[in-house]
Amino acid sequence: MKAHWLCGMTVVLAMSLAGCSDEPQPQAEETQGFTLLQRDETTLEATYSAGGASVRMLVVETESKVVEVTYDFGAPVIGFHLDFNQGTGSFIPSGGALDAAQSELMGPLLEGVTKLVAETDEAQRTRVEDAAMRQTSFMQIVPVGELLTGYEFVSERGWTHLSCTCGNQFIGSGYYRQAGRGCGCTGGSGGGCKGRCGQGCGITSTPPCVGTTAYTQDCAKHDYGLGSFAAASDDYTFASNNCSCSGVGTCG
Repeated sequence: MKAHWLCGMTVVLAMSLAGCSDEPQPQAEETQGFTLLQRDETTLEATYSAGGASVRMLVVETESKVVEVTYDFGAPVIGFHLDFNQGTGSFIPSGGALDAAQSELMGPLLEGVTKLVAETDEAQRTRVEDAAMRQTSFMQIVPVGELLTGYEFVSERGWTHLSCTCGNQFIGSGYYRQAGRGCGCTGGSGGGCKGRCGQGCGITSTPPCVGTTAYTQDCAKHDYGLGSFAAASDDYTFASNNCSCSGVGTCG
């Protein structure tokens, strides 16, 4: 992918320049927390570091409606190729399993990205901003400690939205479960906002609305351990937002 190739060339060039000097190279001090590196119409790049773990997120619209998203932990590197013209996506992992410390970076990274675009109306967000929020939300449910394999997903397979009102709902495949908006909508266990294609919430969770506000059957099945993270890929990436953020103590 073009974005990956450019990143690789940058690293090679930096290493080559360092090797040309006999002077010891100073070690850059890693900035803790969220750091924005680049933001324009076609690129969003940021890092998040905490507790000795770090991730670099790079989102680039390489051509109209084609977006490459990369989460570089050193190892692993997890990429997405998203073609909104065709309604298709690819999940492209390399370099081993995601560990717990790396996975825990996704929540605060998502909060940092959300704060960047919070003042922009949803209809005015760039494609890279929307992709950054959606795929970082998805990264929160990528399995930890498992060897990941690549796959493709297609928006044409569709999704079925749930009601925004919390209640016992049909979530597909013969299952009925509590789902819908609200931090109290837990289904009796875990976080609230069951069925949301994004970060869940607890009673004291802040900020109250981070990431997407799409609620679908496949996302609900994943929340209840009845469906895979892969099956929810198209919902996270392509499903329209059917529920709004409704204030403190709830989530969108």
